[in-house]
Amino acid sequence: MKLFTVGPTQMYDSTLEVRAKSIPYFRTEEFSKLNHENVKMLKECLDAEESTEIIMLTASGTGAMEAVVMNCLNENDKVLIIVGGTFGERFVDICQIHKIPFDVVKLEDGETLTEEKLYQYNGQGYNALLVNLHETQTGQLYDIELLDRFCKENEMYFIVDAISTFLCDPYSMRKYSIDVTILSSQKGLCLAPGISMVALSERMQKKVEKNSVLSLYFDFSDYLKNIKRGQTPFTPAVGIHYELHDRLEKILERGVEAQVKEVEQRALFFRKRIKNLPVEIPTFPLSNAMTPLLFENEIAEGLVAFLKNEKGQMVNPTGGKLGKRSIRVSHIGNLKLCDYEELAENIEEFLIKLV
Repeated sequence: MKLFTVGPTQMYDSTLEVRAKSIPYFRTEEFSKLNHENVKMLKECLDAEESTEIIMLTASGTGAMEAVVMNCLNENDKVLIIVGGTFGERFVDICQIHKIPFDVVKLEDGETLTEEKLYQYNGQGYNALLVNLHETQTGQLYDIELLDRFCKENEMYFIVDAISTFLCDPYSMRKYSIDVTILSSQKGLCLAPGISMVALSERMQKKVEKNSVLSLYFDFSDYLKNIKRGQTPFTPAVGIHYELHDRLEKILERGVEAQVKEVEQRALFFRKRIKNLPVEIPTFPLSNAMTPLLFENEIAEGLVAFLKNEKGQMVNPTGGKLGKRSIRVSHIGNLKLCDYEELAENIEEFLIKLV
């Protein structure tokens, strides 16, 4: 089965080789050294300040999102959340559970996040912004320069879920003064699911130190102490840490810019290839990571089953009310342009059968 999914992705051969090895014991100097190197390489990929600290969580992206809300925010904060799909709504659910005061910038179906829309909330006392920079349900990539400017003007903490934009689109914690970046192993990094990473600016570390967190497993202060010795407080997903080390080395050998460019080339090739098919691509800004396809009729479930069962290709179904009219095609992973040509031909074959 060839994966055209946002995560898990089609893994690279070197990652599969690492996965095939026996898992070593981890409370050792060797594992600590590996973790220190992983942190250093991640900072380079994120273009983060040297003072940035990175927490390694054995958790999904949602676990990291919740951990960030618990540790970086409290009932005295006033938070603004960008909601343009189900992942933005997830931040809303988390803030409600943890009683964090918030308001929502709500985007309707197909609506672009604009300066006019965002600046309706200017000067209203918000001190933190929560955003899934690439809203993976819809495919929209929000304007990071706009968000950065808004946060600076309002003296807000800038908290970014970059899980499906990291290594797919240009990203810099330093350039955009980002206080928190949330990452996961199974998307742009193309590893197995199982670990998430949270990068904290020095400013956010100071805020975290003052917060009292009612959690044993998700207390960042414990992780910050342990990462200094290259360890985690609890048992990590050891094998994925080794996958991460191998993958980061490969990315930095060729350069982050080259990695992003490769994903962009796949996205542009596929979008050009399908432009004459009876499908619609949203007009809002898109991430290189993924192309959402919209159909006039409710054929999405049939197309996903056709590609999976008859062609050995897996694309992302879409959740929510678009589920029957939309699929999502990822441009992440160990894939070539010829794979996208074949996928486009198979989509075309399915659509012709419907005529």
